Amino acid sequence: MSVFSKRYGYSEDQGIQYECVGKRLRNRLWNHFFSAEYDADPFNRDDDSLTNIEHLMDGLGLTFNIPRSPTARAANAKKLREYVFDETKWYLIYDLIERYVGLFDKTTQRELCKEFNEVLEDECSGYRFVKGLITPITNKEEIKTIEKATNTKYSAVNTHISKALVLFSDRLKHDYENTIKESISAVEALCCIITNDKKATLGDALKKLENKGIKLHKALQSAMSSLYGYTSDEGGIRHGSIDFAGASSEDAKYMLISCSAFVNYLIEKWEKVK
Repeated sequence: MSVFSKRYGYSEDQGIQYECVGKRLRNRLWNHFFSAEYDADPFNRDDDSLTNIEHLMDGLGLTFNIPRSPTARAANAKKLREYVFDETKWYLIYDLIERYVGLFDKTTQRELCKEFNEVLEDECSGYRFVKGLITPITNKEEIKTIEKATNTKYSAVNTHISKALVLFSDRLKHDYENTIKESISAVEALCCIITNDKKATLGDALKKLENKGIKLHKALQSAMSSLYGYTSDEGGIRHGSIDFAGASSEDAKYMLISCSAFVNYLIEKWEKVK
């Protein structure tokens, strides 16, 4: 269950984190890095050879103390943390974990990447580890598409897309199944507004768009009808089927972006023929 601030929209951490890193995400990435490093190389060892922390500091251009004692190691770790927590340079935490993963063999790299990716997905980051490298999984254009679809002239459309975004972005309890439902409901709401038929299903409304002067390519109409069928058939999400209870982030993200884009597209088409 999500906490009070998430349920009622008071938290500022909403949306996909692209070209930014929120405090919560930054803290969690550091925690996973630091716990992995401590497990691999405890602070209470006796020798003074360099550890991964010193190697990382060197790679990032930072000076460090020779780790002759736990106190010296702790001082180095503190300095490294302060460096990557510079809020004016959001990307430094990604530099750190990418360099850190690169210090290990392939097997350990895969394990670390999996653990970091779980955090990145939980916190709705726009990045993931792919083959050992931090890689964007979204872009500014996709985010702008969603934002535009939440600020149309039509409150019903805005509400559905906004709900979908909140459900997708909830850091504590992702709801990918209902992200998909709300996304397709936004398209349905717009089509009902355009056709002036509040009771029509999306499938029916799509067929009536041409009567309002909106001509869709047959392939595009078929594709959107198929997406609607995916959510609305007897085993679909809108019928609460357990078959879709495990909808993935990829499924939800695709539907959120695709439905947002289709909403924006339909509005532009309609504005030209009204």
